[in-house]
Amino acid sequence: MSDLSNTPQPTLDHIVILVSAKDLLELPDRLKDSFIVSPGGTHAGGQTFNKLILFEDGVYIELIAFAEGISPEERKKHRWGRQRENTIVDWAYTLPHESDFAAVQQRVKDANAGFTYKDPVPGGRTRPDGVVLKWAIGAPQDANGNETEPGFLPFWCLDRTPRSNRVPYEKDKAQTQHPSGARGVSRLRLSVAQEQLSALQGVYDAIHNVDNAARGEDEWLFNSPNTSANARHILGVASESGPKVKLAFQGSVGSPSFLELLPGIVVKFEA
Repeated sequence: MSDLSNTPQPTLDHIVILVSAKDLLELPDRLKDSFIVSPGGTHAGGQTFNKLILFEDGVYIELIAFAEGISPEERKKHRWGRQRENTIVDWAYTLPHESDFAAVQQRVKDANAGFTYKDPVPGGRTRPDGVVLKWAIGAPQDANGNETEPGFLPFWCLDRTPRSNRVPYEKDKAQTQHPSGARGVSRLRLSVAQEQLSALQGVYDAIHNVDNAARGEDEWLFNSPNTSANARHILGVASESGPKVKLAFQGSVGSPSFLELLPGIVVKFEA
């Protein structure tokens, strides 16, 4: 394997929750007692639009919906078009520079675990104020070149315009002061099928550039965009029952132990 030891550790970028178009328009009122919902925008192509929940650690939740009137055929072509609404459907890592991604691709390929990452594909959206955002997406694929089930492996969101334009958590810090006291994402836990566990563990070792003897049984550490954030930042993968993706927030004094973010999506708060 090539010496790629100096490549940066992955940074958790965002978590994707799919909702209906109707619910997305009503979300600020529904969530106002627990979270501040920030404006998002419409994605290139017009199929989807979003709103954001920004956190002090620079990670955010993307609340995304398909535009009303999109045909079922067109929707099924989208990465999340077959996913159930009101669920955490996916999540993304990022890196300081798009050029860092080639090392990740090579490590995953060298792991021979049956998965690889496609070369980045351009994407973007326009903010309500007209600012155009551009990025590239690196998505996972199986050994046959088919798209993998969303959520079990991260996709990569690699900025081609400043991330601070896409995620203005530092420019408008009021948007990160949530009534629930949530300050960031401290833990992600993925529930996978037993027969996939070993292969996925091999991919995660490659992504995080660690040997399986140097980590916990099923846990890896990730970075956050705000490196001063004091949280655990742990990714766990296990064969267990429950939702595909579970979230734990870094809380504050007075935060609840658990909170229903949306119907059916319960998140934990950790000190």
